[in-house]
Amino acid sequence: MTETVVSAHNRAVALRVEERFEAALAAIETALRLGPPKPESRLMQAHILGDLGRFDESVAAYQALLADHPDVIDGHQTLSSLLPQISRRPEALDSFKAALVKRPDVGMLWVSAFGAARGLSDWPALLGFTKDAEARFGRDTMIIVFRALALSGLDRDAEARDALVDGIAGEPGYAPARTTLAHVLTRMGDYRAAAVEALQATTLMPQDQAAWALLTAIWRVLGDPREAWLADYDRDVMVTQVEGVDWTKLRDNLNHRHRMLAAPGEQSLRGGTQTRGVLFNSPDPEIQHLKRAIASATAAALQKLPNDPTHPFLLRNTGHIDFVGSWSVRLRSEGFHISHMHPEGWLSSALYVDLPPEVGGDGDAGALGFGAPDSALKLNLEPRRIVKPRVGQLVIFPSYFWHGTLPFESAQDRLTVAFDALPIAAG
Repeated sequence: MTETVVSAHNRAVALRVEERFEAALAAIETALRLGPPKPESRLMQAHILGDLGRFDESVAAYQALLADHPDVIDGHQTLSSLLPQISRRPEALDSFKAALVKRPDVGMLWVSAFGAARGLSDWPALLGFTKDAEARFGRDTMIIVFRALALSGLDRDAEARDALVDGIAGEPGYAPARTTLAHVLTRMGDYRAAAVEALQATTLMPQDQAAWALLTAIWRVLGDPREAWLADYDRDVMVTQVEGVDWTKLRDNLNHRHRMLAAPGEQSLRGGTQTRGVLFNSPDPEIQHLKRAIASATAAALQKLPNDPTHPFLLRNTGHIDFVGSWSVRLRSEGFHISHMHPEGWLSSALYVDLPPEVGGDGDAGALGFGAPDSALKLNLEPRRIVKPRVGQLVIFPSYFWHGTLPFESAQDRLTVAFDALPIAAG
């Protein structure tokens, strides 16, 4: 039977899922030869070239596609994430800038550009995007939030505050505006007003991890006893062991997947690399075995937590999870994670696969610290708890807990696996 464009494209997608990247590339190139090249096939070709580590060719493929089809948002997002990881960070927003000139009518293209600029902490670019968007679309609370983030990133907090207050007056039920205002007010030292806004955000959006994270820091500064209720670091930072894994084989498997030169621009990682894609989606039997072992260890730990229908973390605990993101991080000497939280998860993690001899000993080098908030909040707080890593150890915790790693010095890398998860019903 003669192959069609659609069947060749679908074959490439299936082969990519199986991580048979060379065969996937051949299939997608067949699809491109069989008829006028379709945007979705050109996008798949760019993705697969990246999977193969042929990064310059991948970038060129994305750029050519987006020059012809500037509204392919997935292409912009993937390209803007890839470029910083191959030491081409200054180019990360170029495709967005060109596309917004060609297709300024595509609202989601603006939203994606906002998110990319924010992730890269490119505050001048974000401010420029929001100014142009307001000129085109008029007053919009979501645009105001991104503009305020840009202003705050540029240390123009009073302007950010005023913009947010104006936005909330027009749309008082928009939770992200209140969370962002709480962030800005915290930076300005107005902690009581910040607490009011953050708590209001959790009322409007009870699963807003960013608002709860802010409250852990704000209540701590205020000496509010609710901090201990919200952030019980002894109980809710759970340390367990993953069993039945060959850590040497897993180390080699993961190291093979680390092909990037630098960290993703939007991540907390400094001085290291992160694997592409969703790790636990790999069909590799070793990765699937790891996934099952982690799920088992996590379920056992969650079963030990108490019930509390008033607590934002405990009330959602079913004892069962669904992984919503998974990856591996390899830190080089002096590498670390800045303090951060995970807005998309309910439960987050760190699993230690391989550690330098300098990590996990008498000192705290390379250790995981909890409770010290993002330095952008200007609070300068010390960690509430420090966990020293060891190979095979899994640390799981609420996604709204601030966490980061302490730097280390070694000739050997520090290798971990991490995931975010959401609760699901039993069975």
